[in-house]
Amino acid sequence: VMNQFRLWMRGFAVAALGVAALGTGSAVADTTHTLLGVDCTAPPIWHCPDADCPASLVTQQGATVEIKTRRPFFLDCPSNYKPGDKVNILLSLHGYGSFGNWQRHYFPAVDVKDKYKLVVITPNAPTRFWSEADDEYLHNIVDLVVGTVGKENVLHFILAGHSQGGLTSNRIICTDYFKDKVDVRISLS
Repeated sequence: VMNQFRLWMRGFAVAALGVAALGTGSAVADTTHTLLGVDCTAPPIWHCPDADCPASLVTQQGATVEIKTRRPFFLDCPSNYKPGDKVNILLSLHGYGSFGNWQRHYFPAVDVKDKYKLVVITPNAPTRFWSEADDEYLHNIVDLVVGTVGKENVLHFILAGHSQGGLTSNRIICTDYFKDKVDVRISLS
């Protein structure tokens, strides 16, 4: 049943992101494809298999660090990304009691990042649930990523959240910081 659910979610993710990313073009390949130190050509780090992901992978926090709070997050980028490319940015929030890496596999946008020119930001709440105390961290990572790719190069900003992450996305989309940034919001239960 869980494998059928994952396949259904993968299909849902592809469909939702396809709608959100309509109109994006492809980029010409280059020899250097990095974003904030992430090698976009390399396979996603700490990527779980389709079934039976070990806890040692699920609990990974990500390799990119937000400087002000010193908190890690996952950053996944299209394999052919180069500075100046037009991209869709997705901020994906995990649910209560979960981890960012679990979210990367529950809502597998990382698996379609090349097709939809996605830069996927998957943060972690150290308490394993989101609160207003995390807002500065979320603002900082969005500012960091958008500032690096260039605001003029962001085709769509997509905010997604599962369960309590969905509730958090509903809360933060109404804040002064996010209200003019988000083009698409996806609540995953």
